[in-house]
Amino acid sequence: MALSPIIVRPLASPTEYKLHFEFADQAFSPDPSPTSTQFWQQFVTNQPGFRPEQLRGAFRDGEQLGSYILHERVLRMGAAQLLTGCIGAVVTYPAHRHQGVATALMYDGIDYARLHYHALLLLDGIPKFYHRFGYIDMFDQSIHDIDRAAILAQPLSAHTVRPSTQDDAEGLLALYNRHYCPFTGSFMRTVEQETHRLQHRSPDNPLWLAINSDGHPQGYLSLQSGTDRSQARELATDNWSSALALLRHHARLLDGPAAPSTLHYPLPLTAPALQWMIDHLEVLDTSHWEHPTDEWVVRSQSFHHRDAGCMARLVHLPTLAQALLPEWQTRWRRSLSHWSGDVLLIVGEEQCILRIDGTELHLVDQPASATEAIQLTPQAFIQILFGYRPVAYALDQHGQSIKGNLRSVLNVLFPLGHTWIPGSDWF
Repeated sequence: MALSPIIVRPLASPTEYKLHFEFADQAFSPDPSPTSTQFWQQFVTNQPGFRPEQLRGAFRDGEQLGSYILHERVLRMGAAQLLTGCIGAVVTYPAHRHQGVATALMYDGIDYARLHYHALLLLDGIPKFYHRFGYIDMFDQSIHDIDRAAILAQPLSAHTVRPSTQDDAEGLLALYNRHYCPFTGSFMRTVEQETHRLQHRSPDNPLWLAINSDGHPQGYLSLQSGTDRSQARELATDNWSSALALLRHHARLLDGPAAPSTLHYPLPLTAPALQWMIDHLEVLDTSHWEHPTDEWVVRSQSFHHRDAGCMARLVHLPTLAQALLPEWQTRWRRSLSHWSGDVLLIVGEEQCILRIDGTELHLVDQPASATEAIQLTPQAFIQILFGYRPVAYALDQHGQSIKGNLRSVLNVLFPLGHTWIPGSDWF
């Protein structure tokens, strides 16, 4: 006998909410428990801007089979603000696996995003599943290993370090905006949202602030939850003194016979804090070094695996193009380029047309008759949009040969390497 269809709808009762967070906690928490379940539910449902329709479940004949959360956020991409659906906590309940539940949830997310005029969908995906729904890699994490002894060998900083409180929300938000707003992948935040995050931080793992002599915060450090505190989650600092204060504090937190030799920090390669570490830290005893070019006080690693981790999906090209227009205009004017013509982007079955006239750039409805079309899959477009792949690579992979001047235009509009997702923005 054929099974009844799966219906996806918003969760609508305390019992349905409870089921979602219980199974999500079991699937994703390092130490699931009733306390963890309750904390997660309160954090999600009490956050500013939460709407009940963002918690969605799959049902068959009234029975709840699985569920997910669709966070609605505004992603920054330079001067552009892109309404984005961030999919998290996708869980099929154990008794209903391999019945198409996760597939139904994924298609519901796409339908929801289209209905609500999202430009993009983002998720942090398990390997070899989400690509079948149009998602593609768009960001890989970089972690920097720092020699702990080199940190402790540095002189004391003039800054002091203390745990943050809810009263620090405005200062923390200003630090976050200064250091992460320039990257694609940060999100718009309010003071109320920052306060909410602080309210729900564990007292066992506070967010640490570096304070200058005037009492102003000039840096913060967030550590990963769990037993391994050698791993930072997020770092932002205005100067070397505040960075050093936080680094030394982190190193001292781990004092003892089991202290690790290395601390780990996720940072963009262009982050000033990383450059300061490279400029100031040094290994005191190098007598054991054989090949100095292979040794380090700071070691950077990037982690790559196809169809896993941070992935994105295009929802609707015209919506994205309209939202992205201010950033395209900024990039073009900043490049000081002078070129005139139309850029016809055909992405899957959708298209948009950029008209460039000297220093001005606009969206138009109809291309000039002699316009050369650039055809890309939605996945290739996502990767050049986030600067994950060079334009030349995307074009060559699809056998496209275009004129040199047009390729130069695309390199201005789709620069390489501008994405970073801060740890506090993961979902």
